[in-house]
Amino acid sequence: MKSKCKTCGKNCDGEYCFHHKPRKPISRRATPPPVKENVTQMRDFFLGIWNKRKKHECENCGEWLGKEPLSYMFDHLLEKKSHPELRLEEENIMLVCLKCHDEKTRGFASDYVKNRINIVKQKYEGTQ
Repeated sequence: MKSKCKTCGKNCDGEYCFHHKPRKPISRRATPPPVKENVTQMRDFFLGIWNKRKKHECENCGEWLGKEPLSYMFDHLLEKKSHPELRLEEENIMLVCLKCHDEKTRGFASDYVKNRINIVKQKYEGTQ
């Protein structure tokens, strides 16, 4: 049964729509809590990218992403499910805003994103 978002009133599956669902920042703790190795490895990988790319703007539309990295900001150009070997390749990650991440995930990627995907495919097609 559909409900209404508490913030904007749009139809949603839970208490909030996709755009207003509360998000947790990626932790910067010195000693992370015990979690699966893959999750820790992915978090460290994302934080490394965040620290290297000093311009924290969406690489697609230019929107400022804020001071703290959130998990949705790190979009795999070639999805982890179909290309697990590229999940920790920096060139396969694009910093994006929520809107651009959602559009790409739903199949409405911009020409810029499609071009980046093709570049990564061409570079890594021999590794599969």
